[in-house]
Amino acid sequence: MKKLFILILCFALSTPLFAQKDTTEVNVMKKNVVTVVEDGNNVHVTVGDNRGVEVITDDWGDTTHVRVGRRTFKVIDGNNGTYVKVEKDVNRQKWSGRFNPHWAGLEVGVNILTDADYSIYNNTEYADYGDFLDLNPGKSLSWNLNIAEYAFTNERKNFGVVTGLGFSFNDYAFNDPITLAKEDGYGMVVPVDIRTTERDVKKSKLHVNYITAPLMLEVKTPLRMGSSRLYLAGGVIGSLYLGSHTKYKYYKGDKYKSKSGLHVNQWKYELTGRIGFGDFCVFANYSMTPLFKDGKGPGGAPLLIGISFPNI
Repeated sequence: MKKLFILILCFALSTPLFAQKDTTEVNVMKKNVVTVVEDGNNVHVTVGDNRGVEVITDDWGDTTHVRVGRRTFKVIDGNNGTYVKVEKDVNRQKWSGRFNPHWAGLEVGVNILTDADYSIYNNTEYADYGDFLDLNPGKSLSWNLNIAEYAFTNERKNFGVVTGLGFSFNDYAFNDPITLAKEDGYGMVVPVDIRTTERDVKKSKLHVNYITAPLMLEVKTPLRMGSSRLYLAGGVIGSLYLGSHTKYKYYKGDKYKSKSGLHVNQWKYELTGRIGFGDFCVFANYSMTPLFKDGKGPGGAPLLIGISFPNI
């Protein structure tokens, strides 16, 4: 926010350089982003529309008004030094219109396996593989398509309980030249070396699909950027396992795919935290459920960090 104020003040201070024009507009993609108006007595800078951020300075620069939402910060250069006075506009509506939840849309993020535990492989022939679920973050992506949302809101419509429905498609790309299989066709999940003397492994991954449903509390804060409010959301996401497969490919083009179940947990419960403006947010989902069933595969909690484009 401090950087935003500095940027706005720079616009205000540079406005006198625009001679012959009382109004200067800065447009991005045909949308007005910044408007600077000079009427001879003061300089008025608006970021976004009239509900966004405003900066007003008088001709002598003795007082600068910075308004964010319903609050105005007056930076006053008085006889006894500079001080800040905070005022609240009781006439300006806090918020109007319907409550717009931020679940439905498209999400993309990076899968990370935290707190990995390979103790079940101690004293077995697979102990030499070490941390075989060492992931390649750049290729271990999750694409989430959230198709429905509903919110139970309060009367003022500044917070609500959000639920909905979505699908999650997750890749766990391995750094090592291995794939996964069930020991003896039905036992625990074990690594399989797929290197050959003739071909090198190009990529190998585990792909897992879920159907998801959230239960989150979403709060609209007083902070605005144009017509959009800063919102915070947090809660849990329940996921039902739909299926999985392994896939690997060699540099010479041969690829192999196996649809074995691999003892992935049927249910997954994640804690989620989100913060965003309008149709963009960043989020983190931390699973309280291991990827594999207890005693059937490496322990470890999946963590997903990503960005969301709701309401697209």
